Amino acid sequence: MIRVYRDFKYVKNFINNSTIAIGNFDGMHFGHMSLLKKAKEIAHHSKTTFIILTFSPHPLKILRPGYEPKNILRFRSKIEMLESVGVEIVLAQRFTKTFSKVTAKKFVLDVLIDGLKAKHIVVGDDFKFGHKREGDVNYLALKEFNINFKVHIMDEVSGKFGRYSSSSIRDMILSGDMLKVKESLGYYYIVEGRVVAGEKLGRKLGFPTANIHYKNNVVPEDGIYAGWVLYNKKHYMAAISSGVRPQFNGKKRFLEAYLLNFNGNLYGKNIKISLVKKIRDEKVFSDVEKMKLEMKHDCDKALNILNKYKI
Repeated sequence: MIRVYRDFKYVKNFINNSTIAIGNFDGMHFGHMSLLKKAKEIAHHSKTTFIILTFSPHPLKILRPGYEPKNILRFRSKIEMLESVGVEIVLAQRFTKTFSKVTAKKFVLDVLIDGLKAKHIVVGDDFKFGHKREGDVNYLALKEFNINFKVHIMDEVSGKFGRYSSSSIRDMILSGDMLKVKESLGYYYIVEGRVVAGEKLGRKLGFPTANIHYKNNVVPEDGIYAGWVLYNKKHYMAAISSGVRPQFNGKKRFLEAYLLNFNGNLYGKNIKISLVKKIRDEKVFSDVEKMKLEMKHDCDKALNILNKYKI
């Protein structure tokens, strides 16, 4: 079972030698998976502990509050995916103002060598670390450090839409292009949370919805989507609205899913919503009856889309 720690000082007593993959790993896209596959192979052949080193919260939340990127994947889901590829330990190093002042040399000596007993380190070619990002892959590969560990630098991995990167995937989500997102992630974009009570407007219209709030997720372009809802280990087809409900002068942006062919009470339950394809933008209708007719068309379109795009 995977173990999660929040400070490198707590890890050193549990390992002898390690292979460390370093990165944020938000989204666990194909570029990340390529790096993890390499690290896993190295750990296996060298008989070392497979460790992920990441930082929580995102360094920008501490250094430039308000500029930190929104999450593609919730932390818990990230841990589940890391465990599925064979990671033994995740060090989600607590990032503070004090930690941000750690020099590159001190990071290598205290964290990587003394704390994590590094024998192999796997990083992307753009990796930066230490106070004011003074360290890079060339610094990491200096002879004075390499008596302790070997550095493996991964070149960029590209797909149909260019280099796989979390920032480019966030842009795809923001533009509502969910099929393009899947091409980069390998899975549909997921928003998960506990179903909360809303104003029951959907129920009054004949389309009762399961509502969840966005937390620190990337919020997709407002509109109506076809998607899958995972509840109690079963997937249900759904027509999904993301936005503010302009028809009713809404202000708060949230996600609401109308599950097709489902009967039951989801209030208080945890669900995962996978957004597959955008159907249309949000609209303001001249009357509620026209809105209800459009919502029925949305459900028909969602059904057609989801019969084509399985999960």
